[in-house]
Amino acid sequence: MLDSLSHLLVAFNQVATPENLLLIFVAGLIGTLVGALPGLGPSAGIALMMPLTFGMSPISGLSLLTGVYMGTMYGGRLTAILINTPGDAPAIVTAMEGYPMMQRGRGGQALGISAIASFVGGIFGLLMLIFFAPIIAEYAIFLGPPEYFMLMLLGLSMIIVLAGSDPLKALLTTSAGVLVSTIGSDYVSGNVRFAVVPELIEGVDFVAVIIGLFGIGEVLVNVEERIRLNMGKPKFKFSEFIPGLAELRHISFPTLRGSIIGTGIGVLPGAGATIATFIAYITEKKLSKHPENFGKGASEGLASPEAANNAAVPGSLIPLLTLGIPGSGGTAIMLGALIMFGLNPGPMLMIQSADIVWGTIAGLTIANLFLLGSNILLIPVFVNALRLIQNHLNAIVVAFCLVGAFSINYGTFDVWITVVFGVIGYLMKRANYPTGPFILALVLAPLAENYLRQSIMLGQGSWDIFISKPLSLTFTIMVLGVIILGLAKAPLTRLINRRRNQPVG
Repeated sequence: MLDSLSHLLVAFNQVATPENLLLIFVAGLIGTLVGALPGLGPSAGIALMMPLTFGMSPISGLSLLTGVYMGTMYGGRLTAILINTPGDAPAIVTAMEGYPMMQRGRGGQALGISAIASFVGGIFGLLMLIFFAPIIAEYAIFLGPPEYFMLMLLGLSMIIVLAGSDPLKALLTTSAGVLVSTIGSDYVSGNVRFAVVPELIEGVDFVAVIIGLFGIGEVLVNVEERIRLNMGKPKFKFSEFIPGLAELRHISFPTLRGSIIGTGIGVLPGAGATIATFIAYITEKKLSKHPENFGKGASEGLASPEAANNAAVPGSLIPLLTLGIPGSGGTAIMLGALIMFGLNPGPMLMIQSADIVWGTIAGLTIANLFLLGSNILLIPVFVNALRLIQNHLNAIVVAFCLVGAFSINYGTFDVWITVVFGVIGYLMKRANYPTGPFILALVLAPLAENYLRQSIMLGQGSWDIFISKPLSLTFTIMVLGVIILGLAKAPLTRLINRRRNQPVG
């Protein structure tokens, strides 16, 4: 514990430069705006900002991305509370209680409660990340190629958690992700596969795929459906954003419970903030003495899911930094960012690159502090900014995507890759094919193939190597546990879909 604190203090000294502080502050604001836009969530926000990290130091670049990540979690609540339009899936629960509070004239207080609960949840998750991630990493160094392969298989098995109501579609998108990941030179032998043009010898660039899939794809959907925010002209007094002492006492235990639930669910790869918010909401409704108030503006029903939402961010970073397994779609892109900076995600990351890891955690802590202040002080600014740029929003996003794709290798090939996957992303969304399994497969399949072939060579062709050690056997049991979790998730998925299909109020 003392070692963790000492590492963190050193990291704060490295990160707390004027340039980095400004970078983290701006990243949090950008993430908040992205999170507030319907359809654009953490994955889209991180993907859009990733080209800006080219040329940055790893600490600065990862601090930028984690700041955006945390900011999107704050931002999703803005449109959910103000106009009953969730910015992302976890904000669906926020809209259930936040918008009724807005209708009852307590919109400013709802925004303040959600900001404070989000801050507490983020800090709680960060404490768990600081104190437990090194312990996990310390024992994880004993993992060999067979254990790593089973871990990758565990990550790929998370498709059943991300599958939604149609597992077949999730399986098809996973297969497509595996197919795309095989393009280019083989990791072990160096043989070139499916490279129909010379530019594909090094494979399909991960960043170009993500920018197209989430950025261009979302824009095409928005243009077709002519989505427009009805921002109105909300007028709030600053004092309305600050809950009173009685209200803070009322939401204190729900916020703590939501923080615990969010961190615990966030650690599970593939579960994510959406499931955490619904479980937190259901828990509060079960524990409430007045469950009839839920759906009518119950502040505890707003605070607990908001805390769970933000606690899931540091929670999802624990398996990413210690095992190299992304805990959500956003951390799947973060995994690509770690690789882009030349780092090796997994148990050795906190040993070989401890300064970068602790610098990233320090940056995330600073981002959480900044976001508390900005989300209380600048809420009117966010609302007015969305109103001003709404008519040109799609054009701005497309321009940013294409410039970002060009800046990857300063060539037009990556631009075409972005456009192609933008169309694919649009078609996937129109046909209700999930993108999460595609991302996980694209990231994990090459690593799984590499560890599989190493394991086979280590075992001299014998498959017993995968079940002869306790750890690999344990991971096999965990894979079965994930399948059970996926089956249990079906009722929650139906609840989410019913809420999503309700007309906007």
